[in-house]
Amino acid sequence: MKVASAILLIVVLALAWRLKSVTAVVTHQQQLLAERQQQIEALHRELEDKSVQEALSLQTQCSEMASKFLSSRGWKPGVGDDYRSHFNSKLKRCFVLVSSYLPKDDFVTIELYDAVEGGRYATFNGHQICDVAITKNPKKCALDSGSIWFDGNDTRHPADFTAGFRGLLYGGGSGDENTHKTFLDHIQLFMSE
Repeated sequence: MKVASAILLIVVLALAWRLKSVTAVVTHQQQLLAERQQQIEALHRELEDKSVQEALSLQTQCSEMASKFLSSRGWKPGVGDDYRSHFNSKLKRCFVLVSSYLPKDDFVTIELYDAVEGGRYATFNGHQICDVAITKNPKKCALDSGSIWFDGNDTRHPADFTAGFRGLLYGGGSGDENTHKTFLDHIQLFMSE
């Protein structure tokens, strides 16, 4: 009986020692894992900071290129004129969106250019307010139109996308209260990312 008790005590002590050593190994591995996770998070933050800095640099360069592009074309902002530049990281292009608004006539002109290569990607001519209840003119926006060329080749007709009036040669169509919004929605592809 004493021998059995002694063997049982040795087995229990051996199992306790084994459990303690396994627990120590697991604890050590958890510490290593936590350290590695902290290192990975630090590298992600560093990469994110670098990406943010690079993106800011590209946006700054794009803004400068847009200013030069507009100056080279003799553009001078007047009342109702505005422009916005954006570097599209997905398309790797610097775009400049130029708009002019004549409040007296409620007439808007919007053009989207590649500020480096000079290609025109989009153009819109029309009105902002087309609601007949406000304008009292059901035909005010009938000729409003916007065209988008996804490759910047505005010499091709018809364009890749047309909102509103398309011209009699291209199946007619007519501008309405949605033409301006539809056009702006479609050029967001260029001015985001």
